[in-house]
Amino acid sequence: MKNKNNNLPAFGVGIFTPHVIGFINYKRSCGLRYEDSAEYVLRAICGRLNLYQLEQPELTKDMVDDLAKKRPNEKHATQSKRITLLRQLAIYLNRQGIAAYFYPVQSTYKSEENTFIPYLFNDDEIKKIFEAADMLPPIKRYPKYQTVYPVLLRLLYSSGLRVSEALNLKLLHFDNTQGTLLIENSKKGKSRRVPLSVSMQCVMNNYLDERFGLKPDYGRYIFEAPDGGRYNRHSVRSTIINIFKTAGIPTDPSGHHARLHDVRHLFAVKSMEKMKFEGMDLYCAMPLLSAYLGHEGLRETEKYLWLPEFRMEELSVPASHLPPGMIPEVSWDED
Repeated sequence: MKNKNNNLPAFGVGIFTPHVIGFINYKRSCGLRYEDSAEYVLRAICGRLNLYQLEQPELTKDMVDDLAKKRPNEKHATQSKRITLLRQLAIYLNRQGIAAYFYPVQSTYKSEENTFIPYLFNDDEIKKIFEAADMLPPIKRYPKYQTVYPVLLRLLYSSGLRVSEALNLKLLHFDNTQGTLLIENSKKGKSRRVPLSVSMQCVMNNYLDERFGLKPDYGRYIFEAPDGGRYNRHSVRSTIINIFKTAGIPTDPSGHHARLHDVRHLFAVKSMEKMKFEGMDLYCAMPLLSAYLGHEGLRETEKYLWLPEFRMEELSVPASHLPPGMIPEVSWDED
């Protein structure tokens, strides 16, 4: 549950709570977003610190070492993010006159090689995922639950948006005339326009008409949560992972389920394949895909396409099997 006054997750009562909230507000005042994952990591840190029940706030070496310790089955990247936030919090507390131990920089884990391989859903699996989303039962607590997820999943699949980008969309960002979405201040503050396929435009129009009526408030979120705010990224991920399970998507050998972000990987791979099938020079196609995905450069896009166990020629399928309008043609000019 969000705190509507400061847009932060609800924090437990304790001596560290005002200081952690002050730290988040300070970071935001510096122009940093500090949303979702950072907030929840800090809330967990705050909860652990409050358990010490100190009379005065202090961040000792033992406390920091305990918080920084790698947890069972935890990824190194998750641990590293928590350590980074602990360091930043320590700097903030010291500036507030509170003694705080600074975790050594050299202790941060650095991966020498990214060996992660995303899960590439096949066409039958995507069909089953949509069917599972369409069959979601209504939940009294979330009256629009069963209408939001079928549209959200189709949007992510057909546009390759990051889930945070989709959840931040407001009605004013959808241009029904041009069939585009305006993605504002996304990763690293970048904005871009994303054209939608004709079929996705129809899905969006039907959903918006049903949800908001003919004269909506354009400041409302497209995927509006019951409290009028936006859905939380972590709860959305959890729900969609459950949809994957219902659709029978298998786990990998280590027991991990496919990630929601793998839908974005699939979009990148299939989009490149579609452009290749249509005869486009891949040297020219890569910059187009990079811009569409909102990447800073080609190197970032290559990570979505370079997979150790994947060869582009092995993905080739008839064009009729590819979703229509993936990276749709743009009929308007943009300066």
